[in-house]
Amino acid sequence: MAANKRRNRMSSLDLDLDTQMNNLETEWRQVYEASLIARADYQALAADSTANADLLDAARERLDRTEAFKARIMAKIERLEDSMLDEN
Repeated sequence: MAANKRRNRMSSLDLDLDTQMNNLETEWRQVYEASLIARADYQALAADSTANADLLDAARERLDRTEAFKARIMAKIERLEDSMLDEN
């Protein structure tokens, strides 16, 4: 009986970890797509010799923020994967 309860708790924990992983992966994909758009915008402005320097700076800042956010989400994914591996 105790082993059954332990398995049920582990199953609930596994589902929670799976949900967290799915949410992080979805968030990462959204930020990845945003970073592609930010990079394309920045490159288009950089290629335009008549582009306003302030707009170029803003586009670069947006690209940097999306890349940093993408890296933070990936770090969360890696920590969650490590915790999942430690449990096994």
